Amino acid sequence: MCFNNNGMKMDRITALRTAILQNHSKAETKKFLTYQLTKDDIDFIQDAAKDVLRNMPPKAFNCTQTSAIWAAIIQDHSSIPVSVVCGDLQFLDKNIFVCKEPLPDPKNGNVINGIWDGHCWLEFGGLIADASFFRTVYYGEVPKEFKDLVVDKFGEGRGTMIATPQQMETNGFKYMPKYTLNNLQINGLINGIQL
Repeated sequence: MCFNNNGMKMDRITALRTAILQNHSKAETKKFLTYQLTKDDIDFIQDAAKDVLRNMPPKAFNCTQTSAIWAAIIQDHSSIPVSVVCGDLQFLDKNIFVCKEPLPDPKNGNVINGIWDGHCWLEFGGLIADASFFRTVYYGEVPKEFKDLVVDKFGEGRGTMIATPQQMETNGFKYMPKYTLNNLQINGLINGIQL
């Protein structure tokens, strides 16, 4: 179960649809929610993820830029409907990231100059894709008990997770969508990447 920005309960699909509608038309949202990935799509997405992780500096708490560049590659080189989703992340029923507000929108003249508490990931074809969680655990200043728990469960050197919401929950992850990024936000994040 997810909660919207007003604290009301909603199922995950409704929360995702609501988040996508923030930046897309009803027709685009329907296409996003009904798109069926092909084997070629999945191969392309996995190759793009490997390229992103190979070329982005390995650092913690970089979900916004990592997700933005990965989404841009998918958008620029395929017809796969993809969205950068922002929200909450729980692992083994513990809040890891809690998203209280969306990232500022550059068209409103806002500047991101503080710490944002949410988490970003990609969604496409009924899948959740997270290329930053393991980097945060491996390279971030996280509690030792938490890092040990993740390493014991998944091992060292993991990269991207791509799975259905149900598979994610089976592995202890709960991704709760609240917002999506628009193209201006994605481009602004990419322009801020320092390799």
